[in-house]
Amino acid sequence: MKPIIGMTACRGEGAVYKTNDTYVKAVIRAGGVPVLLPIADLPEDCPRLVETFDALLVPGGVDIAPQYFGEEPRDTVVCVDRVQDAFELELIRRTAGAGKPVFAICRGLQVVNVAFGGTLWQDIPSQCPQAHGHYQKTASRSEEYHTVTLVPGTRLQEIFGERELLTNSYHHQAVKELAPGFVVSARASDGIVEGIEKEDGSILAVQWHPECMEERHPVFRKFFAALMAKAAK
Repeated sequence: MKPIIGMTACRGEGAVYKTNDTYVKAVIRAGGVPVLLPIADLPEDCPRLVETFDALLVPGGVDIAPQYFGEEPRDTVVCVDRVQDAFELELIRRTAGAGKPVFAICRGLQVVNVAFGGTLWQDIPSQCPQAHGHYQKTASRSEEYHTVTLVPGTRLQEIFGERELLTNSYHHQAVKELAPGFVVSARASDGIVEGIEKEDGSILAVQWHPECMEERHPVFRKFFAALMAKAAK
């Protein structure tokens, strides 16, 4: 049977719940069944929701409210959704507690880090002066943009079988203090964290968007193939 992949669906304009079709297509191409989880569901419903899927994919989206990691917002934090924050933080913890795999992308990585006690740079340009090129302005999200170095011995490096990848990049927040029990699995050349994973391999998260690249650059299908393999177990 095909594994069921739960994916959180954010609130969009016009009273709709949505996710980009690139996530859906990537999961289907990898052999999974995507199921959208509207964030209107209350955090207390998360234990029941976790029973309905084999693995959780946490997609990109808006900024996380800095109060969740003990800070007040800088003026560069202009779009948050506290309902989404509360729901995803609880859902991630519950999924991990149930022994099911979690894969996360962009904002998803940041939520994972915060869920387990880590903190974030709220705004890379103003807080990390050595950093460069983390929000590309190319015409297509499938365009390769900057180099990411994978850490030897990590699950991420094992999955891709490469030491370096050319990835896209669409974020202005990043990991500051890493959550306990996690390791950094990838970095950009300026030192910004681009991948993290739980030490036991049950949670894998990347800062770039493989779902936007996997059709044009098949190497990124390995991310979703790994998700299906974990979910099938």
